[in-house]
Amino acid sequence: MPIRSTARHPIRLRAAGAAAACALAAVTAGAVGGGQAHAADAKEYPLRDCINISPNIVDLPYLPHRAIVSEYAGTTYIQIDYGSLWVGVGYDSTARLDWRNLNTGRSGTMVDHSRVRPPNTGVHNYSLPRTTFGPGKVKLTLTTTNSNALWSIPARSCSGTVVAP
Repeated sequence: MPIRSTARHPIRLRAAGAAAACALAAVTAGAVGGGQAHAADAKEYPLRDCINISPNIVDLPYLPHRAIVSEYAGTTYIQIDYGSLWVGVGYDSTARLDWRNLNTGRSGTMVDHSRVRPPNTGVHNYSLPRTTFGPGKVKLTLTTTNSNALWSIPARSCSGTVVAP
C-alpha cells in the first residue's frame, strides 16, 4: 500500500507560521510605539456620601463609590459605576456631573443616561477634551435621578476629587 501524503500537516504548519508572524508583528508594533495615541493608565478615585435608595426599594442601594479617570488621544474619560440585584429588571439612571478644576478655575456640566440591568453593572460615561478638563485636581459633584416603571427617586448629591491627566 503506497504512503499518501495529506494536506493536513502543511495547513497546520502554515497556520502556525501565520499565527507566529501576526504575534511578532503585534509585539514589534507595540515596542516601536505605533503612533501618537497612548492610553494613560486608568485611575480610581473615591466618591463620598453616595449611598441612596434604589427605585426598586428592595434592592442594593444606589451606591456609586468611585470615579474611574483615563485619557486617550487627547480625550479624558470618566466612568462611574453602580449596581442592582434585580436580574433582568434593573432601572434607569440620569446623572449630572458638575466639575470644577481647582487649578485652572474651569468648570462644566455633563449629563449621562444609563441603565443598570443585572447581572451587568450600570455605568455613567462622560468624555471631554483633556485640555478643557485638566490638568490638575478637579472636584466632581454627581447628582442623579433613578427611575423604574413606577416612579423616579432623586438621589442626594455626592462628590469627590480626581486628578486630571
